[in-house]
Amino acid sequence: MENLKVNLKISNQNLILMYVGNLETYQGIDLLLESFALVIQKTDKIDLVIIGGDPSDIQKYQIKANSFGLDDKVHFCGARPTNHLNTYLSQADILVSPRIKGNNTPMKIYSYLDSGKAVLATDLPTHTQVVNDKVAMLAKPNPENFSQGILRLIDDPNLRLKLGIAGKMLVQEKHSYSAFRQKLNSLYDWLKESTLYPQTYGSTLIK
Repeated sequence: MENLKVNLKISNQNLILMYVGNLETYQGIDLLLESFALVIQKTDKIDLVIIGGDPSDIQKYQIKANSFGLDDKVHFCGARPTNHLNTYLSQADILVSPRIKGNNTPMKIYSYLDSGKAVLATDLPTHTQVVNDKVAMLAKPNPENFSQGILRLIDDPNLRLKLGIAGKMLVQEKHSYSAFRQKLNSLYDWLKESTLYPQTYGSTLIK
Protein backbone atom coordinates (compact mmCIF):
# COMPACT_ATOMS: atom_id res chain seq x y z
CA MET A 1 0.00 0.00 0.00
CA GLU A 2 1.35 3.42 -0.95
CA ASN A 3 1.95 5.47 2.17
CA LEU A 4 1.17 9.04 1.16
CA LYS A 5 2.78 10.71 4.14
CA VAL A 6 6.03 8.84 3.60
CA ASN A 7 6.11 9.21 -0.19
CA LEU A 8 5.07 12.87 -0.17
CA LYS A 9 7.16 13.76 2.90
CA ILE A 10 4.15 14.95 4.89
CA SER A 11 4.63 15.31 8.64
CA ASN A 12 2.95 12.58 10.68
CA GLN A 13 1.40 15.35 12.81
CA ASN A 14 -0.35 16.92 9.82
CA LEU A 15 -3.82 16.16 8.56
CA ILE A 16 -4.44 15.23 4.93
CA LEU A 17 -7.07 17.16 2.97
CA MET A 18 -7.82 15.12 -0.16
CA TYR A 19 -9.47 15.67 -3.51
CA VAL A 20 -9.99 12.81 -5.97
CA GLY A 21 -11.12 13.33 -9.55
CA ASN A 22 -10.38 15.12 -12.78
CA LEU A 23 -9.21 18.71 -12.81
CA GLU A 24 -11.79 20.20 -15.16
CA THR A 25 -12.79 23.77 -14.34
CA TYR A 26 -16.29 22.82 -13.15
CA GLN A 27 -14.76 20.65 -10.43
CA GLY A 28 -13.73 23.78 -8.54
CA ILE A 29 -9.98 23.25 -8.27
CA ASP A 30 -9.45 27.02 -8.44
CA LEU A 31 -11.84 27.38 -5.51
CA LEU A 32 -10.02 24.61 -3.64
CA LEU A 33 -6.57 26.16 -4.07
CA GLU A 34 -7.77 29.66 -3.19
CA SER A 35 -9.50 28.30 -0.09
CA PHE A 36 -6.48 26.26 0.92
CA ALA A 37 -4.26 29.33 0.63
CA LEU A 38 -6.50 31.04 3.20
CA VAL A 39 -6.36 27.99 5.45
CA ILE A 40 -2.55 27.97 5.42
CA GLN A 41 -2.58 31.55 6.69
CA LYS A 42 -4.22 30.18 9.85
CA THR A 43 -2.47 26.81 10.28
CA ASP A 44 0.24 24.76 8.60
CA LYS A 45 -0.89 21.50 10.22
CA ILE A 46 -2.54 20.24 7.04
CA ASP A 47 -1.46 19.22 3.53
CA LEU A 48 -3.59 19.02 0.39
CA VAL A 49 -3.31 15.85 -1.71
CA ILE A 50 -4.88 15.90 -5.18
CA ILE A 51 -5.30 12.56 -6.93
CA GLY A 52 -6.20 12.51 -10.63
CA GLY A 53 -5.91 14.88 -13.54
CA ASP A 54 -4.17 15.07 -16.90
CA PRO A 55 -0.54 16.25 -16.98
CA SER A 56 -1.49 19.55 -18.64
CA ASP A 57 -4.10 20.33 -15.95
CA ILE A 58 -1.69 19.34 -13.20
CA GLN A 59 0.94 21.69 -14.60
CA LYS A 60 -1.58 24.54 -14.77
CA TYR A 61 -2.71 24.09 -11.20
CA GLN A 62 0.78 23.46 -9.88
CA ILE A 63 1.71 26.91 -11.20
CA LYS A 64 -1.32 28.40 -9.45
CA ALA A 65 -0.47 26.62 -6.18
CA ASN A 66 3.10 27.91 -6.42
CA SER A 67 1.81 31.44 -6.95
CA PHE A 68 0.13 31.16 -3.56
CA GLY A 69 3.35 29.95 -1.95
CA LEU A 70 1.94 26.43 -1.51
CA ASP A 71 4.79 24.60 -3.26
CA ASP A 72 5.39 22.13 -0.42
CA LYS A 73 1.79 21.98 0.87
CA VAL A 74 -0.10 20.87 -2.25
CA HIS A 75 0.77 17.46 -3.67
CA PHE A 76 -0.41 16.48 -7.15
CA CYS A 77 -0.30 12.71 -7.46
CA GLY A 78 -1.73 12.38 -10.96
CA ALA A 79 -3.80 9.48 -12.22
CA ARG A 80 -4.02 6.37 -10.07
CA PRO A 81 -5.77 3.02 -10.64
CA THR A 82 -9.41 3.15 -9.55
CA ASN A 83 -9.00 -0.10 -7.63
CA HIS A 84 -6.58 1.74 -5.33
CA LEU A 85 -9.15 4.41 -4.45
CA ASN A 86 -10.08 2.99 -1.05
CA THR A 87 -6.40 2.85 -0.11
CA TYR A 88 -6.03 6.57 -0.70
CA LEU A 89 -9.33 7.57 0.90
CA SER A 90 -8.39 5.65 4.05
CA GLN A 91 -5.35 7.91 4.48
CA ALA A 92 -7.33 11.16 4.28
CA ASP A 93 -8.67 13.08 7.25
CA ILE A 94 -10.98 15.36 5.24
CA LEU A 95 -12.33 14.73 1.75
CA VAL A 96 -13.40 17.64 -0.43
CA SER A 97 -15.71 18.09 -3.40
CA PRO A 98 -15.47 21.79 -4.38
CA ARG A 99 -17.57 21.44 -7.54
CA ILE A 100 -18.92 24.83 -8.66
CA LYS A 101 -21.49 23.81 -11.28
CA GLY A 102 -23.45 20.88 -12.62
CA ASN A 103 -26.65 19.07 -11.70
CA ASN A 104 -25.51 15.47 -11.51
CA THR A 105 -24.08 14.12 -8.28
CA PRO A 106 -20.36 13.32 -8.61
CA MET A 107 -19.88 9.56 -8.20
CA LYS A 108 -16.94 10.15 -5.88
CA ILE A 109 -19.36 11.45 -3.24
CA TYR A 110 -20.59 7.90 -2.65
CA SER A 111 -17.01 6.62 -2.28
CA TYR A 112 -16.18 9.57 -0.03
CA LEU A 113 -19.12 8.86 2.27
CA ASP A 114 -18.48 5.12 2.30
CA SER A 115 -14.89 5.73 3.46
CA GLY A 116 -16.14 6.93 6.83
CA LYS A 117 -14.14 10.16 6.54
CA ALA A 118 -15.49 13.68 6.96
CA VAL A 119 -16.65 15.26 3.71
CA LEU A 120 -16.70 18.95 2.82
CA ALA A 121 -18.70 19.91 -0.27
CA THR A 122 -20.18 23.02 -1.84
CA ASP A 123 -23.83 23.58 -0.91
CA LEU A 124 -25.09 23.26 -4.49
CA PRO A 125 -27.77 20.86 -5.81
CA THR A 126 -25.03 18.70 -7.34
CA HIS A 127 -24.28 17.69 -3.74
CA THR A 128 -27.38 18.52 -1.70
CA GLN A 129 -29.60 16.14 -3.64
CA VAL A 130 -27.67 13.40 -1.84
CA VAL A 131 -26.14 14.93 1.31
CA ASN A 132 -27.19 17.43 3.96
CA ASP A 133 -25.44 19.10 6.88
CA LYS A 134 -26.06 16.07 9.08
CA VAL A 135 -23.73 13.87 7.03
CA ALA A 136 -21.32 16.40 5.50
CA MET A 137 -19.96 19.88 5.99
CA LEU A 138 -21.54 22.13 3.37
CA ALA A 139 -20.13 25.51 2.40
CA LYS A 140 -20.89 28.30 -0.04
CA PRO A 141 -18.77 28.04 -3.21
CA ASN A 142 -16.44 30.91 -2.42
CA PRO A 143 -12.93 30.86 -0.87
CA GLU A 144 -13.92 32.52 2.39
CA ASN A 145 -16.73 30.11 3.24
CA PHE A 146 -15.03 27.01 1.88
CA SER A 147 -11.85 27.76 3.84
CA GLN A 148 -13.92 28.24 7.00
CA GLY A 149 -15.39 24.79 6.44
CA ILE A 150 -11.90 23.31 6.20
CA LEU A 151 -10.73 25.13 9.31
CA ARG A 152 -13.74 24.01 11.31
CA LEU A 153 -13.05 20.39 10.44
CA ILE A 154 -9.35 20.79 11.24
CA ASP A 155 -10.17 22.19 14.66
CA ASP A 156 -12.88 19.69 15.60
CA PRO A 157 -11.86 16.00 15.45
CA ASN A 158 -15.14 15.00 17.08
CA LEU A 159 -17.07 16.68 14.27
CA ARG A 160 -14.93 14.88 11.71
CA LEU A 161 -15.71 11.58 13.40
CA LYS A 162 -19.42 12.35 13.70
CA LEU A 163 -19.79 13.31 10.04
CA GLY A 164 -17.71 10.34 8.91
CA ILE A 165 -19.94 7.89 10.76
CA ALA A 166 -23.14 9.58 9.58
CA GLY A 167 -21.97 9.62 5.97
CA LYS A 168 -21.09 5.94 5.99
CA MET A 169 -24.46 5.06 7.51
CA LEU A 170 -26.22 7.07 4.79
CA VAL A 171 -24.48 5.15 2.03
CA GLN A 172 -25.09 1.78 3.64
CA GLU A 173 -28.77 2.50 4.24
CA LYS A 174 -29.73 4.30 1.04
CA HIS A 175 -27.07 3.93 -1.63
CA SER A 176 -25.50 0.49 -1.21
CA TYR A 177 -26.14 -2.38 -3.62
CA SER A 178 -28.36 -4.07 -1.05
CA ALA A 179 -30.36 -0.85 -0.57
CA PHE A 180 -30.72 -0.51 -4.33
CA ARG A 181 -31.88 -4.11 -4.60
CA GLN A 182 -34.41 -3.56 -1.81
CA LYS A 183 -35.85 -0.56 -3.67
CA LEU A 184 -36.18 -2.63 -6.82
CA ASN A 185 -37.89 -5.44 -4.92
CA SER A 186 -40.31 -2.97 -3.36
CA LEU A 187 -41.10 -1.63 -6.82
CA TYR A 188 -41.59 -5.18 -8.08
CA ASP A 189 -44.00 -5.94 -5.22
CA TRP A 190 -45.97 -2.78 -5.96
CA LEU A 191 -46.17 -3.65 -9.64
CA LYS A 192 -47.44 -7.17 -8.86
CA GLU A 193 -50.24 -5.72 -6.78
CA SER A 194 -51.25 -3.26 -9.46
CA THR A 195 -54.05 -4.30 -11.79
CA LEU A 196 -52.27 -2.39 -14.54
CA TYR A 197 -49.48 -4.94 -14.86
CA PRO A 198 -49.35 -8.72 -15.25
CA GLN A 199 -48.03 -10.82 -12.37
CA THR A 200 -44.91 -11.77 -14.31
CA TYR A 201 -43.79 -8.18 -14.86
CA GLY A 202 -40.31 -7.49 -13.56
CA SER A 203 -39.07 -11.09 -13.57
CA THR A 204 -35.69 -9.90 -14.85
CA LEU A 205 -35.13 -7.40 -12.05
CA ILE A 206 -32.26 -7.85 -9.66
CA LYS A 207 -33.17 -10.14 -6.80
